[in-house]
Amino acid sequence: AISYALPSIPSNKLPDLRFISRGAYGTVSAARHADWRVPVALKCLQGPLLDSDRNHLLKEAEILHKARFSYILPILGICNEPEFLGIVTEYMTNGSLNQLLHEKDVYPDIPWCLRFRILYEIALGVNYLHNMNPPLLHHDLKTQNILLDDEFHVKIADFGMSKWRVISMSQSRSETSLPEGGTIIYMPPEDYNPSQKTRTSVKHDIYSYAIIMWEVMSRKQPFEEVINPLQIMYSVSQGQRLDLSEESLSMDIPHRALIIRLIRSGWAQDPDERPSF
Repeated sequence: AISYALPSIPSNKLPDLRFISRGAYGTVSAARHADWRVPVALKCLQGPLLDSDRNHLLKEAEILHKARFSYILPILGICNEPEFLGIVTEYMTNGSLNQLLHEKDVYPDIPWCLRFRILYEIALGVNYLHNMNPPLLHHDLKTQNILLDDEFHVKIADFGMSKWRVISMSQSRSETSLPEGGTIIYMPPEDYNPSQKTRTSVKHDIYSYAIIMWEVMSRKQPFEEVINPLQIMYSVSQGQRLDLSEESLSMDIPHRALIIRLIRSGWAQDPDERPSF
């Protein structure tokens, strides 16, 4: 058996699991750790797993455990049971950036200073991942997996979990040859065709970050009016991007011209023209 530095957390230490959501990375539930007396979140893959898959997933979790930084969601341990495999993390009281931006009845106003701080902390978090040895690319950066703690500080989740995601998607009935709609929005055009062997690069995350910048500044859902993901892919591959006029980006935005310049360079069609963090 392989030994992992990652602490093992038996499932009986997580009583009263409360379902939160189901997504590309499995089922997420909240619980209170019986011994530690703190709220935790459990991200879980249900059902039987091949031993080879389980070992691969445990190795992925081990790498995540090593990524310890202020703006990265800390992994507290692994729940390795015969009937399921789960990752235990800190519980984030303020949910996701997606909720903050789009639940306008709950958050009618978001001060500019908080929006800038969130964007700054995302940049610092992703930059930390890119500077790990070897570099860790997120490859699925979106407002749904940027979580917020009780003081609205950023904790980035779901990075380095490619195998975890593949297995989770194959377990869910809604398996499709296209990436899920929510992810297409943040995906650069060079990654649309999986058969094209493009070298994985930090420039993927830069593109996603530019879309997130637009979303944070506009409080609009990117490509909200487009129903078919293929239509988004076609438009973006032809060089079309989100609206930068004052209809989407208010004239009240501090340093508006600079922000627009950063967004434009981040979502450039040619990956080499995009900046680094």
